Amino acid sequence: MRFVLASNNTAKTEEVAVLAQAMGHQVENYRNVLGETLVFPAETTTSQIENARVKAQFVHQYLPDEYVLSDDTGLYLSAFPDRFGVVTEREFKAEGILGTEAEQQYILDLLRQPSIDRSGYLLAVMGLATPDNRLLTAQGKGGVRIAENSRRGDYIDGLDNIVEAENGLTLSEMSINDVIEYHDRSRALQALVNLL
Repeated sequence: MRFVLASNNTAKTEEVAVLAQAMGHQVENYRNVLGETLVFPAETTTSQIENARVKAQFVHQYLPDEYVLSDDTGLYLSAFPDRFGVVTEREFKAEGILGTEAEQQYILDLLRQPSIDRSGYLLAVMGLATPDNRLLTAQGKGGVRIAENSRRGDYIDGLDNIVEAENGLTLSEMSINDVIEYHDRSRALQALVNLL
């Protein structure tokens, strides 16, 4: 199945495309299909579900015959329940944290104390606007704890390098066939496909 991703984030598009391909699907960025770059509506700071829905619906009005997919992913840390989540990227920007290695190090530094609770996960919420005007959402959790050190694996970049799954490996250390079983975005995409 082909999906058109409603995102201006090239790295996100590449990751979702790799995961989708391993699952037997195709993902193409809306910019390649539409031939232009859109300015998305402002996101909420309270709801990943709302953010995913708005992005999918926004692009779908320009591409009504496509299955328009969107993603809103946040990091959740047990040690910091009032931080990150739906505003993960905004917190990084507010702190001047730029680039994936800096983001990884920032999280590792927050969890530096030996007795701190390292449990945490990534939560992907995906929206899907369909050609028959349905709007579906699904969620997928990836990971159970934050690793002790950075750059564990390099198959998929970003926070995947420091988020360990149920099997003890980071989301970036696994082969593609394994990672689709554990990754937050592949789990969310599979849940959406199941809804279709």
